[in-house]
Amino acid sequence: MSEEKTLAKDKVPIGQKAAFGAGHFILNVLPGTLGVFIQFFLLTAWGVDPLWAGLLGGLPRIFDSITDPIMGFITDNTKSRWGRRRPYIFLGAIISGVLFFLMWQIGDNASQTYIFWHVMVLQLLFLIGNTMFATPLVGLGYELTPDYNERTRIMAFSNTMGQIAWMIVPWLYVIIPDPETFNTQTEGVRTMALIVGAMTIVFGVLPALFCKGIDASEMENREKINFKTFASNMKKLVSGIVLISKNKPFMKLCGATFLVFNGFQLVAAFGVFIIVFYMYNGSYDMAGTWPAWFNTINAIITGFLVIPIISKMATKIGKRNAFLISTFLSIVGYILKWWGFDVELNERFNQTALGESLTSGLGSIFNFLNPHLDSIGASWFTIDVENGVPWLIFLPIPFFAFGMGGLFTLMMSMTADVCDLDELENGSPRKEGTFGAIYWLMVKIGQSIALVLGGLILSIVGFDPNITEQSIETMNNLRIADIVVPAGTAALAFIVMWGYDLNEKRVREIGAKLKIRNVKPKTITSSAYLNKSHLSLSSLNILPDTKFDINFSNKSIRDVKNIFTKTLNNGLHGICFSPYTKSQDLSDTLSEKQIRRRMNIIQPHTQWVRSFSCTKGNEYIPKIAKDKGLKTVVGAWISNDKSKNGKEIEELISLSNAGLVDIAVVGNEVLLRDELTVDEVLDYISIVKNALPDDIPVAYVDSYYIFDLHPELIQACDVILINCYPFWEGADIDISPAYTRYMYNLIKDQAMGKPVIISETGWPSDGESTEDAVPSDLNAMKYFINVNHWANQEDIKLFYFSSFDESWKIHHEGDVGQRWGIWNEKEKLKYN
Repeated sequence: MSEEKTLAKDKVPIGQKAAFGAGHFILNVLPGTLGVFIQFFLLTAWGVDPLWAGLLGGLPRIFDSITDPIMGFITDNTKSRWGRRRPYIFLGAIISGVLFFLMWQIGDNASQTYIFWHVMVLQLLFLIGNTMFATPLVGLGYELTPDYNERTRIMAFSNTMGQIAWMIVPWLYVIIPDPETFNTQTEGVRTMALIVGAMTIVFGVLPALFCKGIDASEMENREKINFKTFASNMKKLVSGIVLISKNKPFMKLCGATFLVFNGFQLVAAFGVFIIVFYMYNGSYDMAGTWPAWFNTINAIITGFLVIPIISKMATKIGKRNAFLISTFLSIVGYILKWWGFDVELNERFNQTALGESLTSGLGSIFNFLNPHLDSIGASWFTIDVENGVPWLIFLPIPFFAFGMGGLFTLMMSMTADVCDLDELENGSPRKEGTFGAIYWLMVKIGQSIALVLGGLILSIVGFDPNITEQSIETMNNLRIADIVVPAGTAALAFIVMWGYDLNEKRVREIGAKLKIRNVKPKTITSSAYLNKSHLSLSSLNILPDTKFDINFSNKSIRDVKNIFTKTLNNGLHGICFSPYTKSQDLSDTLSEKQIRRRMNIIQPHTQWVRSFSCTKGNEYIPKIAKDKGLKTVVGAWISNDKSKNGKEIEELISLSNAGLVDIAVVGNEVLLRDELTVDEVLDYISIVKNALPDDIPVAYVDSYYIFDLHPELIQACDVILINCYPFWEGADIDISPAYTRYMYNLIKDQAMGKPVIISETGWPSDGESTEDAVPSDLNAMKYFINVNHWANQEDIKLFYFSSFDESWKIHHEGDVGQRWGIWNEKEKLKYN
């Protein structure tokens, strides 16, 4: 059972749910009606050749499958005052409604060639409008709420409204041919097209008017959408699809959907054939409206009974478990169809007291309703009980309805969870549109395959719709296929989803991380160094020194890159190790695998490695460094959290006593951050010194000027570790190496003969400037070259900051905070 209640701010108001559900009603009405018109009434009303009708049903699907991902990419990257999704939904609903109406305004005597091209061209245009409507609508649903359970409630509500479409669509087969309703079938199609088109506009615009997606105004990394960027955007779309295909939870959802939905679709028409040709010996008159009632009752039970149960189940036991149970129940339902469609069993049931009572009651109801139905021209709705009532065909519905009812309720909710995972792992922009497009692409491809295989199965079993009486062998084989195909695909989907691991706990953890990450980053105009340093850079008259500083004025970018590469390959004294990947922050526990992978990258370029913490996986750093033959500066992260400080100190001592620490560091910039007093820091240093052997130096790390202000720190430490950042003090790149030398010498003169080590220094490659200090690739390379050139010449022990870019720092130091690495977040060298 879910242990967390949905916060009030994460609950979607009923009005928005209804508006979103109205969109889903149209999302089901349009393809349902289109399928009936193309697959049935083109043949019966206009006499179109079945092959041509098949081409009209299949070829546009290929076009449709291509436009979906493109629309997903466009809507994900759109910037507008009305949001990323709503403008397209609004326009798409209007375009879809108008074109659907126009598509079916065909004269009674039109030629087959005219009909083919009229429907083909207008259908392609209609599908563009429908894609504009459907793809953003699906994406909007994924972003209506960040709450794990509220997502399921939204999808349950919208899919219930979607089922209303399937309570209506089956009756088109009955209404349009009814001579008391329309003079001709062609008139019926044209009229119903007008009604459906108007409904599309009226209901389709409601999500655009009343639903609110996420605020994307500050969303990063969106692409420009225009004709000039089309080619580059298509490349990025393809790379995005490749990236999404590597998302294992999402591919499980797609695989399970493909199996369940298309197993169901493959045999969707078989039930009608079995009712008419098996139960009523090929007589459509005797079968009456039972095929329509079968599908309508299925939709009613799915929408108003099954989906609410599934929504509750998902909240109580989790979405994956709800899907597995729903799928199992659907398999039971498919198996029950063998008995539900058995003629003899239905006859025997009708002879029981219960059967006779039910039939009599139903007959009485319609005897009462028939005069009223006749008066409004709806006599097609009646039920004739004289030929018996096939009561048992409805018995399997409450079971197999769990298959489709659970599928889209749960899968669409879980896709929203997957979008969170993708944002965490791959960053902004969020790709709800692309995920939704690919998900429905799988559905549409499956539909096309189902249409082909459905006909193939009918052919294999020997079914011939042009003859009234089918052989008993044919019908039994068709009944077996009607059970085995959907039950088999559902069983495979059960296996696929068994290993799905994106549960509520993990989704909420991901959401918490995203909430922290998506806080609007700080705008940095100066740093703590600039605010607190008691030095005045302008009064120091700092100038470059040609003895140490290379003059880059006559160097090309390529020359600078070559010098940078040579400097790096010659080796550094030390590197500050940055272990956190793009999807991680300080709350995460690091894996040994990721640390070993990154250590392999830096190992050829350094003698020492510096770490900043001893817990949550950071303890692997000195161990792996030692395995690689590197020396270690190991830090315990100290803050105003005394309980965590104790754990850090304890682990530092343990690592030191295990022979994994060459220099033990107690805290990093604690005084700079004003988190502890000097006396508290000195106490922690004393604790560690007393616990370690004399041959392991103990130190504290802070900005150089902290040691100038507090000489007692110099006295307490065995070695003096200073952080020197001319960038944070607003120094121009040309004088920054010289300013670093000034910082170093300032503390060296006070160090009482103790070794002085620059524990951090570096330059960012991008982000906000700090006064005269400008981040850029070129400036980062210049600084790296000159400070290491000086350090090598003067035998200065220097740790360069940092090894890899780390995105979590954006919330502490702005965008510039995540740009200090020699390698980027993807672990690729930035300057080559």
